[in-house]
Amino acid sequence: MSSLKNQKGFTLIEVMIAVVILGIVAAIAVPNFMNFMTDTRRVDAITSLTEIAGEQQRFMSEQNRYATSMVEMGYPADPLISDEGYYQITVANPTPTSYVLFATPVAGGAQANDAECGAFTLNSSGVKGSEGGIECW
Repeated sequence: MSSLKNQKGFTLIEVMIAVVILGIVAAIAVPNFMNFMTDTRRVDAITSLTEIAGEQQRFMSEQNRYATSMVEMGYPADPLISDEGYYQITVANPTPTSYVLFATPVAGGAQANDAECGAFTLNSSGVKGSEGGIECW
């Protein structure tokens, strides 16, 4: 009788309860983590647009007009892939006195399914936008 009291370990029920609890925590944590990562990757678009807008201003001060392409500003390609690789940056509707920069998610990339914010814009007047509204900035 004393040998039964000295046995240590977990019963099958205790292990199953622990597995169920871990499953519930994972079911809540994983989607929240994925949403957090999507939100974090949006910074790639914002920083790229802000940097390129600065380059447009520099170009304007030197050439007395805005650049019509990314290559004209000295970037290697048009469209330009953002530093982290989540967005394609393009200059749209360029005129000598205005421009609109677009950051669209790379097709098939990690941000391609970002239905909340989608593409970001920044124009020569400093107006920010996105498909999800200004809250995405």
